[in-house]
Amino acid sequence: MNRRPDLDWLRVIAFGLLILYHSGMAWSGWGWHIDSPESLPWLVEAMRFTNRWRIPLIFMVSGGAIVLALGQRPPGVFMRDRVRRLLLPLAFGILVIVPPQVYIERHASGQFPGSFLEWLPHAYAGIYPKGNLSWHHLWFVAYVLILTFVLLPVFLWARTPAGQAAQTRVAVAMRVTGLHWLMAVPLAASIAFLSPISHNVNGFIGDWHGIATAALLLLYGGFVYGTPHMLATLNRQRWVSLAIAVAAFVALDLLVFHAAPGARVRVLGVPVYAPLSAINTVAWLFAFIGLANRYLQMRPRFLVEATELVFPFYIIHQTVTVIAVYWLLRLAVPSVPAYLLTVLATFGVTGLICAFLVRPWPRVRPLFGLKPQPARPAGLPASTTGL
Repeated sequence: MNRRPDLDWLRVIAFGLLILYHSGMAWSGWGWHIDSPESLPWLVEAMRFTNRWRIPLIFMVSGGAIVLALGQRPPGVFMRDRVRRLLLPLAFGILVIVPPQVYIERHASGQFPGSFLEWLPHAYAGIYPKGNLSWHHLWFVAYVLILTFVLLPVFLWARTPAGQAAQTRVAVAMRVTGLHWLMAVPLAASIAFLSPISHNVNGFIGDWHGIATAALLLLYGGFVYGTPHMLATLNRQRWVSLAIAVAAFVALDLLVFHAAPGARVRVLGVPVYAPLSAINTVAWLFAFIGLANRYLQMRPRFLVEATELVFPFYIIHQTVTVIAVYWLLRLAVPSVPAYLLTVLATFGVTGLICAFLVRPWPRVRPLFGLKPQPARPAGLPASTTGL
């Protein structure tokens, strides 16, 4: 896989923010696996802001990574690689990493008063939330894996001479006319028409809006990172995109997020909210991709290390977060220190697990999406999952 420093920077930053986000869920008041009776309003506002672009950015970056990982490899080789690098960690995560999270949720809510060992025989009984078997935060891996196979014919066409020529023509036209903003239209349509009929969010079956949005963003990422003209356009328009993103977010914040419920329905409703929300998301994505392409072209030692470990870090982190939150709440630690300690514990403990229990062991590495052999010497590209 050809490495792009700007894409790797975005992946590392986005997953780092994910840890800050998950560490704060217990104090958001939105309902999580384990909740504090107190909420932190400033943290809620920060989390609401990142909701506009955090997951969409990860999907777009993943779409770009798919195109780079596919390259000119035969489809069968690529598909086997995706199964090995995504399905194996997903299955391992569901069977080993996620069960402690479900146990703590059951234990903290009083549904199961016994120990973890006593609960283990029930760990795979039924499908969450009624049962205990779940992929929890690993839903993202499942979506990328499934949609990669579904969209593979498109990615294969995009790498052909005809596909590359067509994408170049579209990118040049978009550069001249600004029509790349039309990428917001399908996202708005999904909000307007699929969101009302969707259910089982992040559960795939019935999550029509989530599936459509993820598929669109994977395709957008493949188009942007597979077409130099498009990437150059976002680079040049980075500040315009950022200005539009800020303006749209301010409008959403004033008219939707902090409007009285009655006024929210009267003033906006779906016909206005859907395009405004989609434009806001697309503007943030354009801005971050353009800024990264402009300013994040260096590859320091940190990026080499972080690029390799970002996927195992993602797989492990939420279990550490849930355990940390559980004990901090039991010890009645005040909310702000508890949140900060959760962040430190998640980064610190997960980092130690990755460094000493995952990375050095050839037989363990594939369970977390890494190739069996150790990482290459510093300064050389590390192996990644293509997420």
